[in-house]
Amino acid sequence: MPDRSAHHREQLAGRLAECRASMFVGRDDVLAVFRSAVAAAGPDQEAVIFVHGPGGTGKSTLLQRFADEARGAGRRVLQVNARDMEPSRQAFEARAGDVLDLPEAVLIVDNFEHCQGLEPWLAHEFLPRLPVGALVVLASRNAPCTHWRKDLGWSTALHVARLSNLRDTEARELLRRMRVRPSVHDTLIELTHGHPLALRLAAQIAQRADVGTMTWEWNHTVLRQLVECLVGDAPSPAHRHALEVCAHGLTTTEGLLRATLGEEAPALFAWLRRQPYVESGRLGLSPHSLVREILDADLRWRDPAGYQRMHERMSRHLLDEAEAATGPDVLPAVLAATYLHRHNGFVSRFLTWETESGIYEDACRLSDRAEVLRLIESAEGSASARVAELWLDTQPSAFRVYRSADSSAPVAVMAWLRLTPDLADTVARDPVTAAAWEHLRSRRPLRDHEHFAVARFMVASGTYQHPSASMDLMIHRCVAQFLHSEHLAWSFISLASGPFWADFMEYLDQRMVRDVISVGARRFTLYAHDWRVVTRKRWTQVGASIELAGPGAKPKPRPHEGAGVMTVLSREEFDKAVLDALDSRHRQGGLAASPLTRTRMVADRGDDDPVVSLRALLTEAVAALRADPRAEKYHRAVDMRFLRGAPTREAAAERLGLSVSTYQRHLKRGLERVLEHLWDRELLGRDAETQAC
Repeated sequence: MPDRSAHHREQLAGRLAECRASMFVGRDDVLAVFRSAVAAAGPDQEAVIFVHGPGGTGKSTLLQRFADEARGAGRRVLQVNARDMEPSRQAFEARAGDVLDLPEAVLIVDNFEHCQGLEPWLAHEFLPRLPVGALVVLASRNAPCTHWRKDLGWSTALHVARLSNLRDTEARELLRRMRVRPSVHDTLIELTHGHPLALRLAAQIAQRADVGTMTWEWNHTVLRQLVECLVGDAPSPAHRHALEVCAHGLTTTEGLLRATLGEEAPALFAWLRRQPYVESGRLGLSPHSLVREILDADLRWRDPAGYQRMHERMSRHLLDEAEAATGPDVLPAVLAATYLHRHNGFVSRFLTWETESGIYEDACRLSDRAEVLRLIESAEGSASARVAELWLDTQPSAFRVYRSADSSAPVAVMAWLRLTPDLADTVARDPVTAAAWEHLRSRRPLRDHEHFAVARFMVASGTYQHPSASMDLMIHRCVAQFLHSEHLAWSFISLASGPFWADFMEYLDQRMVRDVISVGARRFTLYAHDWRVVTRKRWTQVGASIELAGPGAKPKPRPHEGAGVMTVLSREEFDKAVLDALDSRHRQGGLAASPLTRTRMVADRGDDDPVVSLRALLTEAVAALRADPRAEKYHRAVDMRFLRGAPTREAAAERLGLSVSTYQRHLKRGLERVLEHLWDRELLGRDAETQAC
């Protein structure tokens, strides 16, 4: 029997293609080039068509038209969305490599800007392997790079088409086909300048609204009104809020919606996914850039307080995700958290958020050594390169390289040096790390298990330390280390001397400690943060807020005083404070003045009242003695003296039926264990509980 289901699928596919064709207008020049290449398929025809233009100008629509026409001509069509793959050669070949074996194939790559760093490799290695007759179409927001022009062979094999707004006649034809009455054509074309996406949105509104009675303004408010009208039919306020969350974040997942809007998240996510202006990608949902910016700006203007609340809920969730992320997920998670600040006029002077640059972070390999040293020497001089060579020998894993997708060679490099006192001789040979070591030793020295870290050699080819996609990744790597480094006491960031980064470092609570450190002819400024004084928890709490001031505003730096500021005690100071706290535990207000209330172990408990936390920690430390049957006698001695409140040692000894000397021996051993337990909690945090288990 005939396969009727296949027959119906073919009929539907044809119907969909016909519908798309009936609604397609303009782009006649590039369509003619494509049709010629598909029909002739000879050695003299174009092998690659490169389409580029701003977001919303119809690139994806054009590519779908290409696909329909190629199938209609009997060609094998391979469609790839670069948004859904890693920007690497291996990923591209895995998704598109079949085109190399099929002369009749037409490979169509949308959202090519997500892997545009592959262009030199494509131009010089991958595409020259195409069989005669195969055709490749690339669509990107960015124009093609100069590598195509360097090879004269591409002068006839490559056709470049830039998409812009529709011409007046084309825009009118689109409105006519969408059955918008002619009386409002002029209004909609004037408002949208023929921008294809905006025009389609406006046409959908005009199909169901009396545009002639609406008030429009001649500026970006128009586009905001268009999108507001388009999504105004959201099923509920919750759906509207979900769209606003989607517009504010880099990508949206069910988890982000749940943290922001509650348990309706799955249904809201499914609804978002169905909207025509929302795209699905590897990391979640994202609206079209035009829709994103208009919606975000509208809520910011319309409801600043609501915008702030939404931002803070999203920020808390994304910071939690950034802290929980591991491996290659760390940098995307940190980027998602900082992306919320893109409209902060101060922060945006330093970060570009160029998420589609094609540059990615990677480990530094032995084969990268020469190029890493060359990058550092070209930017900072031979003396700095010699110091880098020292650290490559000592701590090669500290170096991270940043590669363009088109090459395995590094285009940027930085090192995150993890340093401890046993490296003092090597630290002293680098003027920057020596200055960091001198600073921390003169203030709050390292304690057992602690280390300090120095961000060194932040070098990007061509731009050095100016804002760029590479510098973005290096800064985000530093933030990731702030969030993930265990037992980090101090962090230091070394930057070329100059005023540019000073305000941003202050904003990140990286305080200038040395203005001029010379390494050869290059001078550096050193910035520092003591993570035992302003803890990671406090640092992220302040970072969750957003400043709604104008673009020229300078946000207030993170505070060094008040809640969340920790006391750093030496072991001797800590032991004395614990004994004093045990002695004053029963006195009214006795624990309130204890320096232990401002220590890490108290902050880690998360109670609102540090006195309550400290009292609980003391009780738990004494109770922990009972876990060891051999320490039961020690527990009884400490418990009787400090928890049951025996007024003197003699009284405690009498109640326990012991001689004073025996009691004092048991008490001494018990206190030693209590002090060790609490010191481990102070140094290791929750890890101390794990180790105890």
